[in-house]
Amino acid sequence: MIKAVLVDDEILVLNLLGKIISETKDIEVIGTFTDPELALVEIPKLQPNVVFLDVDMPELNGIELGTRLIESNENEDMEIVFVTAYEQYAIHAFKLNAIHYILKPVDPHSINEIVSRVYQKKGREEKKSTERGEINLFGNVHLRVNGNNIDFLTGKIEELLALLILNRGKGISKWVITDILWKNSSIEKSLQNLYTMIFRLKKMLKNVGIKVNVTSKNSIYRIELTDAYCDVIEFDRFMKKRLRVNDHNLDEFKRVISLYQGDLFEEKDYLWCMNDRERYYQDFVNLVKVVANYYGENKRFDQLENLFHTVRHKVREEDFEQLIVKK
Repeated sequence: MIKAVLVDDEILVLNLLGKIISETKDIEVIGTFTDPELALVEIPKLQPNVVFLDVDMPELNGIELGTRLIESNENEDMEIVFVTAYEQYAIHAFKLNAIHYILKPVDPHSINEIVSRVYQKKGREEKKSTERGEINLFGNVHLRVNGNNIDFLTGKIEELLALLILNRGKGISKWVITDILWKNSSIEKSLQNLYTMIFRLKKMLKNVGIKVNVTSKNSIYRIELTDAYCDVIEFDRFMKKRLRVNDHNLDEFKRVISLYQGDLFEEKDYLWCMNDRERYYQDFVNLVKVVANYYGENKRFDQLENLFHTVRHKVREEDFEQLIVKK
């Protein structure tokens, strides 16, 4: 997402420009100024990607402001766009190495062109989303980057990632991993498979933009998700808080309930995860009971019905019947 700052001494023009930008994809306004002197002080603090400067301003015009920003700002990636009613200012834009100039009245096409130019100057041929990679283990195991599902290279790589994440705290011995994944192979073959799979897993995740760190010390493997989302990890973080539900944290309870899209590794026959699968299910059911009781005690019956509808397909029949009885 491109971050923009707008400077224009006419508030109506400034608001119009802000409205047009807010309706444009891949760009957001993080600051607006009618006082160019104040803008000169504050813009370096905001670290925008692009600054839209009105050329015709009293005391400190856009050309002067742009010049001083470039001279004083340590943000080398900041781009300047001049907004003017006169085409002759284009030459000043080129002299200042501004990325563009646009003529008033500004229209959406002009803003879209600016967005394209900013990405092109950064060497981007395609716009990239700022969304983090996702690793989802509840329900169907899958990776997602920028809203798109990513296929695992092999089933063994998928299972290896699952093992590492579930044992991320204390780590997991290479002997345990090889015994689970290649129990019928020789020690030499199993270890070679492990080293190859670890390499391929790290490379695959890196290639799709999911940042993880897999380390090995004293034959113990650990994984750290440096900038990636994982539903199981989010669930665990919440459970460790041991919160009592109230109006202030109710949304957090509902969010965590929504993380549970099905049993852990739902369609996988991983024998090693059966205890964990049952534990996560029971934690999920207990969360549902807590929220259901809270709704019932506070006579929020519409919300209670919505909760039942949301979790109906995730809860076993006998557990769901107990919820209905308590209602």
